[in-house]
Amino acid sequence: MDAPEPADLAIVIVSYNTKALLRACLRALPAACAGLDWHATVVDNASTDGSPEMVAAEFPQVELVRSSENLGFARANNLALRRARARHLLLLNPDTEAEAGSLARLVEFLDDNPDAGACGPKLLNTDGSLQRNGARFPTLLREFLGVTGLRRLAMRRCEMALGYGREDFDVLCEVDQLSGACLMVRAAAAEQVGLLDERFFMFYEEVEWCHRIKRAGWRIWYVPGARVVHHWMGSVRQESRAMTAALFRSQLLYYQKTGGPLHALAARGIMWMGLAKNRLIHAGVAAKRLLRRARLLPEARP
Repeated sequence: MDAPEPADLAIVIVSYNTKALLRACLRALPAACAGLDWHATVVDNASTDGSPEMVAAEFPQVELVRSSENLGFARANNLALRRARARHLLLLNPDTEAEAGSLARLVEFLDDNPDAGACGPKLLNTDGSLQRNGARFPTLLREFLGVTGLRRLAMRRCEMALGYGREDFDVLCEVDQLSGACLMVRAAAAEQVGLLDERFFMFYEEVEWCHRIKRAGWRIWYVPGARVVHHWMGSVRQESRAMTAALFRSQLLYYQKTGGPLHALAARGIMWMGLAKNRLIHAGVAAKRLLRRARLLPEARP
C-alpha cells in the first residue's frame, strides 16, 4: 500500500499558560493557511490555566500533546516535529496571529525557491507597528558593543555594516537568522541538519538552527508579503533571574557550538562585564535614593 502524500505544512505551537493568546492563534490558522493541506499540533508544557482543555474542547482538529513537565522550547517542538509528515515545518508562537493567506505565502515562497531552507514573515506588534525580524548572526563584537554602550554611539553606516538592522522591512531579502515566533523550515533541510538542539531550554534555539541550515548551503529569506502579529512577550510577561540565567547559558552554548571553547570563554567575559555594569547602575540608583532620603541630595526635577 502506498504511503499517503505528505501535507503541505505541519504547524507546531508550544504553549505554557497562554490560554487566551493560544485561542486567538488557533482561530487565525484556517484563513492563514487557505488553500493548503495543513495540520497543527499544540504541545502543552504542563500549563495550569486550562489551555489543554480549551484546545481539546474548541479545536478538535488540532493534535494536542500534553507534557507533565515544562520541557522548554526545543524539546517540546521536537516532540511534534519528529512525528510531522509534511513538506514544510512551521514553528509558531502561541502569542501570534497570522494574517489571512500569510502562511500560504510562505509555503509558496519555499516551493518557488528550491534553494531556500527557511523563511519568515514580516512581524507586527499588537498596535500594528513594526517588529524587527531577520538579522545577521550574533557575534562577539556585537555583544561587546551592546554591553559597553558603544553600539549607541556608532554611526549609522557602521551600524548597518555590522548587521544591526535594515532600512526597509518591506523588501524581500536574504538574512542569516529569523525569529522563532514564526519560522518556516523546509522538511528536507531539517532532515539534513537535524532538529532543534535540546540543550537550549530557552533562547538561541532558532538562531543555532538557522546557523546549521545556512552552513549546510541553504538560504534563509525574510518575506514581507506574509504578515504575522506577534503580541511580544505575551507568553513571557516578566523577566526573572531564571530567565536571565537561561539566556546566559544559551548564549554560552551558542558560541561554544559555533566558535569553539575560546569563543565561549570570551562570551563569558563579556557577560560578566554586562552583569557588573548592571549591578553598578543599580547600586548607583539605590545610593541616590538613600542620599535623597537622608536629604544629602536635592530631589530630582520633574
